[in-house]
Amino acid sequence: MRLLRALLAALLSTPLIAAALPGGQAVISTEQVRAELVAHAPQGVLPGQPLWLGLVLEHQPHWHTYWKNPGDSGLPTTLAWTLPAGFKAGEIDWPTPSRLPIGPLMNHGYEGRLLLPVKVEVPAGYAGDTLSVKLRADWLVCKDVCIPEGGDFALDIPARSAFAAHGADFEAAFAARPRTLAETKASATIGHDGLALEVAGLPAAWAGKAIEFFPEAPGVLDNALPRQAAWDGARWRVRVPLSDQRVDAPARMDAVLVAAGAKAGVRVGFDIAGSWPAPGSTPAPAGVAAPSAAGSAAPLGLGLALLFALIGGAILNLMPCVFPVLSLKVLGFAAHAD
Repeated sequence: MRLLRALLAALLSTPLIAAALPGGQAVISTEQVRAELVAHAPQGVLPGQPLWLGLVLEHQPHWHTYWKNPGDSGLPTTLAWTLPAGFKAGEIDWPTPSRLPIGPLMNHGYEGRLLLPVKVEVPAGYAGDTLSVKLRADWLVCKDVCIPEGGDFALDIPARSAFAAHGADFEAAFAARPRTLAETKASATIGHDGLALEVAGLPAAWAGKAIEFFPEAPGVLDNALPRQAAWDGARWRVRVPLSDQRVDAPARMDAVLVAAGAKAGVRVGFDIAGSWPAPGSTPAPAGVAAPSAAGSAAPLGLGLALLFALIGGAILNLMPCVFPVLSLKVLGFAAHAD
């Protein structure tokens, strides 16, 4: 099962063809996503006052892009800004993600309409009439297959007047970002059977509800295996299996928790007590039966695993949805040969 998941993750993460899109515009559209560079400055671009920029991604039905920790496969969206001297762009203020199951894999990301906002510091001495913004954005959009897309955007913002045409998108993004609550406290211990997390001080309206757990660090915990979670009074406890592909052993982690039906999560940070087991030594979690010696299949050799991966890749490239891009692949190979 784990080998199958690894092969599927590799296949879904391998792009069929990259969409190199022209730049110099505020909007770029593909068959999967409409992307737009937007700004929010309801008071104008004022010296010493923050300005918000962002990328709106309007996904076609059943297509999705990824959170900062994409899960078992995928890549997060990246934004690289070109701004005038003195302006400083922060990191993406990620909205609360959703779990996106694909077969045996579990990913973290977004569907529908999404705004990825970024806070920008305006220098105290700024006195321009127009703020010229350039952005290089890259995203991986997936459904049955994954397609890396990206483009160069440009936007001129009048500095002396209100600029708030996309105020509703920014308000929705702000409402969906995880909150940090002073009363929320979390502690965790590590063992061979996984990470045991206990959280107190969550919103009272969450009591008794199912809660999703999104670790911000990728590749440490198993995203797809069942988790054991329960409420103990006002405290919520969960045990999350470790990833058998894990290479890191962090002393501290951050995560986003979100209750069923809630638009915004709660961000928690916690130190981890105990000793991490050696990578690759993680046993199957409770409730997942290990194969018996009599019924277990012989482990695959490297050559056989590579053969299955090759066959899987061939099958994936022969799916009907891939036919339109096969000719583009051939043209790409010919251009490379020239």
